[in-house]
Amino acid sequence: MKRFHYSLILLSLIGILFSSCYKDKGNYDLRPVDQLSTQGPEFNQDNFVFSQLDSLKINPEVTFTGDSAHLEYSWKLIPQLARVGDTTIKKISSLKNLLYVVRVPIGLYTVLLEVKDVKTDIIRSRTYGLNVKAKASQGFLVLNDKEGGVQDIDVILDNTKPEIFWGAFSANNTFSLREATGMSMIQSAANASGLLYVFRKSGGYTLLPSFGFLQDVKAWFFDAQSTYAPTLIYQDFFGANNYMINNGNVHTTNLITPPLLFGYRASGDYKATKSLIMSTYVFVYDDLHHRFLKFNKSAGKMQSIIKNPADAFDIEDIGNKSCLLFDHNMASTVSPGAANFNTLKPLAYCKDNQTGKTFVYKFGFYRSLASYCESVKEVTAPGFSTATAYVNASNNPLTYYASENKIYAYDFTNDVARMVYTFDQTNVSIDQLMTNGTQLFAVVNSKTGNSGAVFFFKVAATGSFTGDTYFSKYEKFGKITEVKYKNNTLNPAIPWK
Repeated sequence: MKRFHYSLILLSLIGILFSSCYKDKGNYDLRPVDQLSTQGPEFNQDNFVFSQLDSLKINPEVTFTGDSAHLEYSWKLIPQLARVGDTTIKKISSLKNLLYVVRVPIGLYTVLLEVKDVKTDIIRSRTYGLNVKAKASQGFLVLNDKEGGVQDIDVILDNTKPEIFWGAFSANNTFSLREATGMSMIQSAANASGLLYVFRKSGGYTLLPSFGFLQDVKAWFFDAQSTYAPTLIYQDFFGANNYMINNGNVHTTNLITPPLLFGYRASGDYKATKSLIMSTYVFVYDDLHHRFLKFNKSAGKMQSIIKNPADAFDIEDIGNKSCLLFDHNMASTVSPGAANFNTLKPLAYCKDNQTGKTFVYKFGFYRSLASYCESVKEVTAPGFSTATAYVNASNNPLTYYASENKIYAYDFTNDVARMVYTFDQTNVSIDQLMTNGTQLFAVVNSKTGNSGAVFFFKVAATGSFTGDTYFSKYEKFGKITEVKYKNNTLNPAIPWK
């Protein structure tokens, strides 16, 4: 009897339970969920291989059985070694179809797509590999000012084509470039791809060929320096002769493997400003004592240049003058030797700080390659002493100089100058000239605004410009500090100087 009562009670409870569930069926209904999926290629690190500033386009395959208006898209770019939360992870789009201009350092990346159903919070994802290559492995590097007090390096990839790689430095570094004063691209048989050295008012950086940061200026020296103000780095073709000028001091090293580490300072009482370096031959103008000196690498110190009875001027004291240009009349890679001792002529243009007159000092080499002071004469060419830029030709006895909005070719043998080009703009300053013998470029900056341009000319055998005009022009830069040419590998051809 008791068993019957227990069974009756149990059946009653089950009935109540089912009744409750039936009345509350809305809480436990199983309703169909919209299906969301992504399709596409399997992940491979080389799914996409692009150069910097190329446009990456991905149109993903997304299947959704619901209303597509309920989907949210998120594209992220993740460096290969990034961890969760790293600031290097960038969200690059929130649209379904990705269109992204690649503005990141070279390297390997993952492109992550996340598709979210906002009604259910279900997320589906797909990953793609991206391999970013260097864009500007070769070209004319334009160091110029940008808005906000920063600088950048833009690259003219080919001076016969219009393409410019804007922002090569900012695209490959996470910090801003400021107070840069110049650049030097060092390449040799010891390092064919080279390294780029950027000089700053109180420091400097070593950059990889891809423009990414490698070193700070302190890594250039074996010992700490009281002042870091580099102005020049030189390495010869074989990498055996390496020199640096920092804060007026000449440094050298016996190491040839880059990055270079300078351990020796040329001793002496001097301040090197302009210099002429030709392999083992180093000549400098000492601005402290107004004299010309040479560096003897084996002795490790600055030395006086040997005086000869036939010297035309006192090399130990030329008077209170500033050196405007110290160069020779051949390609920058040429050094004295048995084949050219009679034709290679180092030239120094020096301006008297009291009278404003300018003089050209010419050096020569004996067959023994000992130097002598060949001649000195006043330069009477119009505007020469107040010029804003100078460069010696590589293949004829001419010095190009810029005065106001004009470029002149000066024949230093006969003290005669002729105008070879006049720019239409008058409110400009021509701040740099460089040549490789067959071409010459001019950096033209506005005197009133933050703008600069680069003009390229073809040089005829006479030294004039072919067609009396430029063959290419690049503008829309900020004020240009310097332009230097960068090869993608060691090139023994005639370089720019």
